[in-house]
Amino acid sequence: MDSKIRPIEQIKQIIDDNQIAKKEFKNFVLQGGAGSGKTESLKQILEYITETYPHKRGVCITLTNVAVDEIKARVGGNNNYIVKTIHSFLNDLIKEYKKNIHEVIFEIFKVEKIIRDELVVGEDEKVYIKNEHEKYKKLYGKYSGKLFTTTGEKTSKVIGKREYDKEPLKFNDDLNAEVDKLNLKILEAIESIDYNKVRYNETRYNNFKELSFGHDELLQIASLLFKKHKLLGKIVSDKFDFILIDEYQDTNEKIVDIFLNLIPKSNKTTIGFFGDSMQGIYDNGIGDVEKEIVEEKLIKIEKEDNFRCSDKVIDFINTIRNDGLEQELALKNEETLEDRKGEVKLYYSVFGVKPTTFSGIEEKNKYFETLNRLIIKVSQDNPEVKKLMLTNKSISTELSFGILYQIFNDRYSEVKEEIEKTLERIQLIELYELCSAYKNKNYNFVFLKLKKCGFDLKSVKDKVRIKRFFDVLSNTNQCVSRVLKFAFDNKLIKKSDSYKQYISNKDAFLENLKADDRFKHLEALYVDGGDTSPRMFALDSSVSDEEFVEFEKNIKRKTFYTDLFSDKLKFIEVLNYYNYIDENTLSDYITMHKTKGSGIENVMVVMDEYFWNKYSFKSIYDVHEEDLIKKSKNQKLFYVACSRTIKNLICVRLVSDKEEEKQLLEFFKGFEIEKVVIT
Repeated sequence: MDSKIRPIEQIKQIIDDNQIAKKEFKNFVLQGGAGSGKTESLKQILEYITETYPHKRGVCITLTNVAVDEIKARVGGNNNYIVKTIHSFLNDLIKEYKKNIHEVIFEIFKVEKIIRDELVVGEDEKVYIKNEHEKYKKLYGKYSGKLFTTTGEKTSKVIGKREYDKEPLKFNDDLNAEVDKLNLKILEAIESIDYNKVRYNETRYNNFKELSFGHDELLQIASLLFKKHKLLGKIVSDKFDFILIDEYQDTNEKIVDIFLNLIPKSNKTTIGFFGDSMQGIYDNGIGDVEKEIVEEKLIKIEKEDNFRCSDKVIDFINTIRNDGLEQELALKNEETLEDRKGEVKLYYSVFGVKPTTFSGIEEKNKYFETLNRLIIKVSQDNPEVKKLMLTNKSISTELSFGILYQIFNDRYSEVKEEIEKTLERIQLIELYELCSAYKNKNYNFVFLKLKKCGFDLKSVKDKVRIKRFFDVLSNTNQCVSRVLKFAFDNKLIKKSDSYKQYISNKDAFLENLKADDRFKHLEALYVDGGDTSPRMFALDSSVSDEEFVEFEKNIKRKTFYTDLFSDKLKFIEVLNYYNYIDENTLSDYITMHKTKGSGIENVMVVMDEYFWNKYSFKSIYDVHEEDLIKKSKNQKLFYVACSRTIKNLICVRLVSDKEEEKQLLEFFKGFEIEKVVIT
């Protein structure tokens, strides 16, 4: 008989102990891998609290409205506890304290000043100088954008590296002085606005003129208020006896700090976290709470069950985890061990020296041809698989967002991150969400969003207009810029400060280039064949390597802005991209970046970086890897992809040499391995 105390019983014991005055107060984190039934555990705990402590009040907090609906559907309704998103929960807490919000809101609108780093002993001085100028340019861009959206004033072109390097301290001081002046104007403007106007606008964006703030800044303002006013923490603890947080790994660090450090323990509010640190692949989440566990602010409870994956897949993903948790096969009702049989197999081939991000097109194409032949060969032998991989050119072409991908790929190495960051800044994600909600008949979401943008909804005629608008958006062949104008003109979305600042920065940059005779000269050389530093030097010996590097950045940025808002980029490509990310397509290709994705019967994980510098699947099994942060990030992404497998998992990899081959084979030791010869 298993004498081990089950996780649910451990949590119940903590809850019971916390209700006894003489017992030491404890909070907990339930750590469970993919398919472990964490939401079911959450349901059981809520039921236990309701039955055992019927007069106690609680709240269950999660990240998205979809997750709220899922938990409500599985747990049911109850007057003793509420289920909310973190944003809804925090807004309900602070929205009445407008005067207090008004006192701290300057913190989210101010521009940060530049602080020069000290040169570390042994650090490459050239790299240091380059990074300092990059930091200066970044801050200057933020300053000029905020100056324009705040006052309508425009700035001159940011100085180049050569000029900056002559007097870096002077340029930093001058910029900081201008930032101080702007911040004073921002503060004066805020103080002149009635504090009753301040509000959370329930969007991703801040609006300075309205004095409203978006999702991320709601978290920052809540953190500032909790730190400044201890009474707020007491109010929360008086109101709730239990606070349970789902998917803690994706919860912002500031919010974890509120729950663990800014709510008085004397009132005995039990805080419980549910999640999995191995699925924390996004930078804006806390990732793990190991520090809090070490500091004994949380009791760690491990849930080893895996109700999703086959026996072999569980064995394999246990080798990927880096937190010591060993998952075990757990059977669902009426399931047998035979039902959970599956396989894990590695297919690999030796390529030789791989190209890098900076290699030529021919070298990269040769590599991709070999990789694609390997994938095709494995797919022919295993036709019933879904392919999980990093977004790349071939996927983008097949799923009809190739131009969008290429525009970003021509300028950035971290393509996915830059696509999503930019599409959010220029509000294309808002349009996608509206189109998606309308298509899925989530009309309440659509009507609520449109009303907030000033769209009149007074009659049947208005609803007919909405239908016509969304029919147009869903079927248009218009470019992104025209669709955005259509949406703004018809009050489907409202221009955000983020959008205005982005457009201002773009326009200022392009205007400065028009007036830059040296840039125009170099651009002409570039077009005439001087597309590398040696080739340009052959055409004009006055061009240094440093000047070419700076010019190439500018020409890529110019091309990027021009193409992004040109007729070549159609809005349908944006819809296709997001449908791919949300897995709303029938394609066999799926993005790796999907932590809450459902289980997939048979999975092929393509272990290739597609020249994204951020990723290195080799780091997972490379015994010489010293960058533990990079290793951990890649382990987590790989774990998320592999753990979606229900039955059979296939991994595919091109290796560089015998040394990497040896390490890869050692990593997959105990599982099926096949070396594929690509001819």
